[in-house]
Amino acid sequence: MKSNPWLAPYLIGNSPDRYVQLEHRAVAQSIKGESIAARAEVLRAQMREVFLCGDQTSLLLDQLLAIGEGHALTHYGSSQQVLGALYRQNPWGDGAQPALMLTGLAGTGKTQLMQAMRCLLGARVGCVDLPGHRNLEIQPAWFMSLREGNTLNSLLGPWVIPNRTSSEGVEISKKKDLKQAHLLQLARRVSRRDGVCIIFLDEFQFITNSPQANALAMTLLLQLLSVGPRVIYVANYSLVRRLMNRRQEDRHRVLVNHLELQPDAMDSADFLNYIRELTRIAPADFRFEPQVVASLLHRYTYGIKRAVVELLVSAWTHGKIHRGAQADVTESDLKAAYASSGYMPFRSDVEALWRHSVGDKNINPDLLNPLRFETPESNVVVAQAAINDFNRRVNERHVEGMLTSSEREVLSKLAPSRKASPSVGKVRRLPVGAASKESLLDVFSRLGDDL
Repeated sequence: MKSNPWLAPYLIGNSPDRYVQLEHRAVAQSIKGESIAARAEVLRAQMREVFLCGDQTSLLLDQLLAIGEGHALTHYGSSQQVLGALYRQNPWGDGAQPALMLTGLAGTGKTQLMQAMRCLLGARVGCVDLPGHRNLEIQPAWFMSLREGNTLNSLLGPWVIPNRTSSEGVEISKKKDLKQAHLLQLARRVSRRDGVCIIFLDEFQFITNSPQANALAMTLLLQLLSVGPRVIYVANYSLVRRLMNRRQEDRHRVLVNHLELQPDAMDSADFLNYIRELTRIAPADFRFEPQVVASLLHRYTYGIKRAVVELLVSAWTHGKIHRGAQADVTESDLKAAYASSGYMPFRSDVEALWRHSVGDKNINPDLLNPLRFETPESNVVVAQAAINDFNRRVNERHVEGMLTSSEREVLSKLAPSRKASPSVGKVRRLPVGAASKESLLDVFSRLGDDL
């Protein structure tokens, strides 16, 4: 069977090492120099370059490629289908698929994931010959960043206007911006001709937090959706929350489908491998075994990659300042770095996330995915916490019951004041019919309060 050249860029196989060529491994080096601050900057820059394709990252890459594969199967099933579309007024048809959002906490590696996709699909540009059309370019995806501007001309122009950029992406000629209607029509034709199945949009944080920015973000997304390829955009939770305040029909177009890049779990191989790779940059300074400090590092960073890098760099700096240029980084340096004023922005978020994980609802909403419902795993955490608290109170009652009257009187003076509670038990009525998990947990919690 003859291969489909428009479909081929998105087919990667299922080998465990299918993305190994995208990884950026550590390069061991001796960081020298008289200035500790300058050497710390070098270390930070090297650590931020590290990118590993663990289980979660590989799964997300698979899902992103599947979006392109599905669009190619729909619109590039045969040469005749492609040729017919080239001469239509609306080459992609009348329907438009909703956008897909990649979200997650700041610092988890969303932009690195986009860079990996750019590296992968950028290496798969090809050509195809069709009747009457020779050397048609196949460009699997367009990559855009709001860092480069927030207008349609700044985003689409480099892809659809000839000679706007060189092959290295450097602007080599100034052209007058096209009118929006003309630019969109041109983008539809060029993207259909070039086999573009995905438009990636990154760096939405460059849109400000004003109400006008919310409208601008939605307008940009809807305009890009009208081009024809699938749109995949990157957004932090704060933007997601703002977009949820838009009209219903807009929310359906940009919030229905989403993927989430979560911090690495404490017991995951991905987290341990990431620590191991970071410490390989300066092996003469990081002599501890990664598995020994993994639990502590995760407790101090919540598994957020940007926080891990900052904590390790701060610990390295602390060791060098207090014990000399030849000092190794120790666990005490990690603790000092965590308590430092420089780590405070990360520390406040990490502590808030940990408190929330055990039931505290008082948390900055920008740290939570507003589209994610409570998972069964989090229910287990809440239930286990309730069970432990329940058992502790039962044990306290048993101990108090074994005391003499004089011992009980002394204990009552030492213990903190407590609200008076009835000596007889209370009967809590369960709701009639099927009970939800939430209602059972609530009844259990109230039952524990009465002991």
